[in-house]
Amino acid sequence: MAISVSPVQAVSESSLLRFSRWMLFVTVAGMPLYVVRWHYGPLPTTLLETFILITVGLYAVARWRDGRRRLMATPLDLPIALLLLAGAISVVVAGDHRTALGLYRAYFIEAVAVFYVAVDVVRRAEDAQRLVLAFAAGSSLFAALNLVVFAGALLSNDVHIGAAPNALYGDANYVAMYLDPPFAMAAGMVLFAHTPRWRWIGTAWFAITGAALLFTFSKGSYLAIGALAVVVVLTVRRWGAVLLVGVVAAAALVAQIPLVAQRLGTIPISVGGRLEIYQATISMIHNSPIFGVGLGGYSYQFRGQTPEIYPHDIWLTFWIEVGLLGLIAFAVILFGLLWRGWRAWPRMRDFYRPALWGALAALVMWTVHGIVDSPYWKNDMSVEFWLLAALIIICTRTATRVASPGD
Repeated sequence: MAISVSPVQAVSESSLLRFSRWMLFVTVAGMPLYVVRWHYGPLPTTLLETFILITVGLYAVARWRDGRRRLMATPLDLPIALLLLAGAISVVVAGDHRTALGLYRAYFIEAVAVFYVAVDVVRRAEDAQRLVLAFAAGSSLFAALNLVVFAGALLSNDVHIGAAPNALYGDANYVAMYLDPPFAMAAGMVLFAHTPRWRWIGTAWFAITGAALLFTFSKGSYLAIGALAVVVVLTVRRWGAVLLVGVVAAAALVAQIPLVAQRLGTIPISVGGRLEIYQATISMIHNSPIFGVGLGGYSYQFRGQTPEIYPHDIWLTFWIEVGLLGLIAFAVILFGLLWRGWRAWPRMRDFYRPALWGALAALVMWTVHGIVDSPYWKNDMSVEFWLLAALIIICTRTATRVASPGD
């Protein structure tokens, strides 16, 4: 399925707008590059932020020259405005205004800007395909780097399941939270791809991100993969029973891997620790239920020795960091996307079918992982969330349009 573009529209599109689209693809592929940091004088920045600023700058100038002064309208505009308002209030509430402003800029302003650029410049099926290819390329390369690091540690007998070897991020849990969505997107391509080429791309993407995800030893990701399996069984009804048996058999086999089994054995300890953190966070919320403590204001010394900067639950994190308004606005955005997307999915055709399923399944994994961690609260993951939101909007607006050849 593709959005029809008249020859006049194609000719009239400015080179700046085309450049902004290509920079969007670079930004999507380069999400893990937020770890490359430097300063412009006193102002800290990252390579990912630089990509975003170039993308948004090119887009803004292109649309200004085209005579467009407003962002493209989406069904999420009101809750997004409320979320940004809540974030701005949280900067004022925060004890450290400079840190809070930096977090607001990276996690909200810039990430939401990527969303609005994407829903405007990705109009055709080929553009959507390139966007997904960029996501596949960036996440696969990152997964491969993590597998290389893991293999090196395994060969030198230096694998610690509580601090799994990983590349770039320094924490395997951050790697796992980033890799959940591309793994789900890849599964969508494997299950619903409209051409053999895309099925092969999906298979390779699924294999490499799946292997890297497995060896992060993230129990949150294992839980999220279980949720993904449920989504598969519910949506692929022709093979539902076969898939259910296959999923159970695969899970049983994976659980027999010694390192994985050792990691799963720590679940009771993790549950107790999470409950302790949740109770402490709820006490903090009780003291400031409306505005929270402000962006960057959360701090908990777990068992007197381990500093926790987030409460390991997405809903508690939003509440304590951006207050009740931010929590409600974000819930409306997330569940609105899931409701709208799953309603539209049966009508999807060609490339949009696996793309929408993958984005929705990614949000399901993201939400389930968010029960035990805070997947939004990193530079890459905030952009990743809004990329998924953009893909869902891009796909659902084609639901009633006439299908045309894809690849």
